[in-house]
Amino acid sequence: MILCTGILAGSISSCKKAPQERDYLSNKAGFEQVDTYSPVLGRTFLYKTNFQADGSSFPLLFTLQNLRHADGTPAPELTQNVTVKEWVKDYDGAEKTYQEIEDKRKTVQHPFFEIRPGAGDFIFRQTTSAQIRAYPDSGYLFDVKVQNKGNELLFTKLRLQPLQEVPYEPYEYDYATRQRKTETRTDVRGNNYNAPFSIHPNLVNVNVSKDTLMADSAAVVYFRKTGNGHSLTFKFYDQDSMPIDPLKLNATKWDVLLHGFDAQFTKTQVTYNVAYPIPLTSLDTKYAVAGNANVTFGYTRKGTGGFRNTSSFGLSFAIWQEGDWEMIFRFYRTPRFQDE
Repeated sequence: MILCTGILAGSISSCKKAPQERDYLSNKAGFEQVDTYSPVLGRTFLYKTNFQADGSSFPLLFTLQNLRHADGTPAPELTQNVTVKEWVKDYDGAEKTYQEIEDKRKTVQHPFFEIRPGAGDFIFRQTTSAQIRAYPDSGYLFDVKVQNKGNELLFTKLRLQPLQEVPYEPYEYDYATRQRKTETRTDVRGNNYNAPFSIHPNLVNVNVSKDTLMADSAAVVYFRKTGNGHSLTFKFYDQDSMPIDPLKLNATKWDVLLHGFDAQFTKTQVTYNVAYPIPLTSLDTKYAVAGNANVTFGYTRKGTGGFRNTSSFGLSFAIWQEGDWEMIFRFYRTPRFQDE
C-alpha cells in the first residue's frame, strides 16, 4: 500500500506543467534619439524610427498611447480621419494619360497619425494646419507601448511638433519661422553681400552676348498657384519682362519634360495636365530622381566659327499642393538665341 501511494504521488508530480517561457524584451531597446518629430503638413510622410530591439524576442507589437497636447489635454485630432489618395495599383511612370494615373488611385479615409504595429514606424498623413496644430504652437506629446509575449515597455513623452504646409520646393521661406531666407551674392567688384533668397535655375552654356555666359544668379524661378485644377504651366520672360516664345527652346524634349499630358502651346507659355503631387511618389523614374521632378529646357544656335552650341536651363523641384500652378522663369539678362 505504501509502495502504491509513492507511485501515485510520483505520477501526479510528473504531470505538472512547466512555467510558460516569457519572451525577452530588453530594457535597452528603444527608438533612435529624436528630440522632436516635425513632419511637414500637406503631404503624407513615413518616418522610419529604426527601433533598436537589442536582442528582444519578435514579433513586437507597437501601439500609440495617451496622445495629448503639450499642456496635457487630450488631442483627438491626431487620430481623426483625413481624406487621402492611396495607390491600388503600382505607379511606374509609364502611364500614358492623366486618367490612367487616377485609375490607379482611390480616395480613402485614414487617421492622420498612425504607427506601424509590427515595425514601430510613424505615418503622418496629408492634412492641413487647420486640423493639426503646427509650429509655433508647442505641439503634442505621446507615448508608445512596445510588447511581446508576456513583456512590455512604455516610452513616454515623445514630442510631435508639425510644421505648416510647404506648397512647393525649393521654398524661399524658413520651414519653421516662415521668414524669408537669405543668400550670399557677389557684386561686380567681387564683394559678397546678403540678399533675400531666390530660386535659381541651373544654367548650362547660356550666353548673354557673343563671349559672355550668364551666371545662375541672373535668372530666378517663381511658383504661382492660379486655380484649383490639375495643370502646370511654364512661362519664360526676358530682361524687359517680355514673354519668350517656348518654341525658341528648340532642343527641349517637350513630350518627356515631365509626367504631364496634352501639352498646349501658345506664344507665351506651355501648359500640361498633371496629377499631383509632383512627383507622384518617391520612386525614381525618367521624370524624377531622389524625390524631385526635373525639368530641362534646351536650345541650339550657331556659335562662333559655325559650330553648333547647345544651351539649357532647368530646375529640380516638387509641388505638393494640388491646383493650377505656374512656374515662371525670369531672366535678368536676355539669353542669346540668335546665331552668330
